[in-house]
Amino acid sequence: MSRERYPVQSNIGFILSRTSRKYANKIALIFRERRLTYSELNSRVNRLTNALIGLGVGKGTKVGLIFNNCNEFVESIYAILKAQGVVVPINTRLSYQEISFLLDHSDVSVLIFDNKFIEKVAVIWETNPKIKHYIVCDDESCPGFLHYETLLQSGSSEEPSVSAPPQEEDEACIIYTAGTTGRPKGVVLTHRNFIWLAVNYCIGRMTSFEDVSLYIFPLYHVGGLGTYISHTFIGATAVLKEKYDPLDCLETIQMEGINRWSAIPSIYAEIVNHPDIGKYNLKSITKLSSGAAPMPVDLKYRLAEIFPNAGILDGYGQTESAGAITMLSAKDAFKKPGSVGLPYPTNEIRVVDEDDADVPVGEVGELVYQGYTRMSCYYKDPEATAEALKGGWMHSGDLVRLDEEGYVYLVDRKRDMIITGGENVYCREVEETIARLPGIEEVAVVGLPDPKWGEAVTAIVVPRPGAYLSHDEIIDYCKTQIAGYKAPKRVIFADHLPKNSVGKVLKSELKEIYAV
Repeated sequence: MSRERYPVQSNIGFILSRTSRKYANKIALIFRERRLTYSELNSRVNRLTNALIGLGVGKGTKVGLIFNNCNEFVESIYAILKAQGVVVPINTRLSYQEISFLLDHSDVSVLIFDNKFIEKVAVIWETNPKIKHYIVCDDESCPGFLHYETLLQSGSSEEPSVSAPPQEEDEACIIYTAGTTGRPKGVVLTHRNFIWLAVNYCIGRMTSFEDVSLYIFPLYHVGGLGTYISHTFIGATAVLKEKYDPLDCLETIQMEGINRWSAIPSIYAEIVNHPDIGKYNLKSITKLSSGAAPMPVDLKYRLAEIFPNAGILDGYGQTESAGAITMLSAKDAFKKPGSVGLPYPTNEIRVVDEDDADVPVGEVGELVYQGYTRMSCYYKDPEATAEALKGGWMHSGDLVRLDEEGYVYLVDRKRDMIITGGENVYCREVEETIARLPGIEEVAVVGLPDPKWGEAVTAIVVPRPGAYLSHDEIIDYCKTQIAGYKAPKRVIFADHLPKNSVGKVLKSELKEIYAV
């Protein structure tokens, strides 16, 4: 297939082909002992693509993936996209009932999975008639299932030809939201969404050719997938980890000369407090990026001490935007405490009230946005799509404020705002206040039903090992720092906080557990 007859920029899969021609011998991917150059990775992807086309995968075919991070996960993503199929990555932490629902709802007809999840898949095999082919990795003994490596080696390494030229508006992925307010919604993201996300990241120096990046974010999450695609776009190197382990991360940074790492604040907090942190040479790190929650300023200072050559980037995004919408650059890391930065060049944002009218600078409202990275729709959910895209703007559900220079400050999730005694209380403000107390490991604030106040501000606190904190001590401290009506009416001590696969606290579960 010639370059002239195929517009590679229209299809993420063929962007890998372009990168492999430009940087054939550069290491693209490291997973465990395996090191694949861009040429080797593209050859394996082509083999799998051609094999999938032989199974009937074509434009619009939904292919489910159940993997933790590994080279087969990456190969499958690009092979599906080269075949013009649609990637449906599944959160491996879900129960088989939840996985079964997602596979059925997304109309998956081919499922590729790691044998670690064979027990969950076996149940689905008996109940889902839509799935025509099951492809299992690392297990040749499953009757009725195709074996991944055998199938891959059966395909040609030549660039695949497809029946119709791809369009940037074609579906690339369906990524399901966490479902914290009901059934998960399938976010439909196009090739254009991911291509422009990569452009944004390159312009903003979020990714660059020189990067050797440590990946602990799962690729089934948009934060991992979007960043990985941008790395392929620019020709960077990715070091994949199947799961997060603090010592393994420190060892890998030193051994591989990692210069870029993306994680969430709770992981960075664990790293800076690790007793063995001083044993490792961490000077190779030049970029630390954070997402999922704003990073506390004191944590940024600790990171700057431990990673002396690192610029610290703090971003904000969501599944519906294919990745980050805004980014606080390293030069502003300490100038704009609490901010998640400015919108990327191809994104436009507004802050609006309940009537979608712009609010004045400094006032709190909902962030809405437009741009090339915005989702096309929620899969098979026109009502939710119409509500989210009201007026042509994506309604994020996040409450923010802007300063005079246009920098964004997250205030709270709209649904998490507490109305107590007629007053609005933003959970994040209370959480940040409590977190300043010595001896606090983690804290989450929720509103629980209350006959007097409507909702009672309630703090669920995880103390650090050996620390002693009393109910009254926390409440009294809050009253010295914030308005009395914002202080918790109740403090609950817990051993841990429930979280999803990327470390976000599941407040819906806390409300269910502690509502009385």
